Amino acid sequence: MFTLFYAGALALLGLFLAYKTTSTRMSSETFLGTGDSFEMLQATRAHGNLVEYALFFLILSALLESVGQIPNLATGIFGDVFLLARLSHAYGITRPEARSKFRVAGTALTWLVLLVQSIWALTISFAWLIANNFGF
Repeated sequence: MFTLFYAGALALLGLFLAYKTTSTRMSSETFLGTGDSFEMLQATRAHGNLVEYALFFLILSALLESVGQIPNLATGIFGDVFLLARLSHAYGITRPEARSKFRVAGTALTWLVLLVQSIWALTISFAWLIANNFGF
């Protein structure tokens, strides 16, 4: 159920960023791509970057949650940190100069969550593979 909550929260963030992208597209009259508009580039990258990373997070989160070998607290911490990281990144990338501590922190925390989830998933699956003669 943790993954369901974070899927809903990330979908709302995605919809908000899509709205901001559309608003920027209309105000800059850039109807395809990013044109010469730096704000359009920022808006599309904020939205696109969320989608790119959220997919990996949600898949790993759902699978780790379903095997039941990690504490619910860990799943919740991963979700909270990931959601805050994506909010931080979206805020940071849309600053006028696109350089921000928020963007750096968001990226670093996103990578950290995905790294820990990936290692935990590989550890669990490798243990199962060894115990089950690699599925044969």
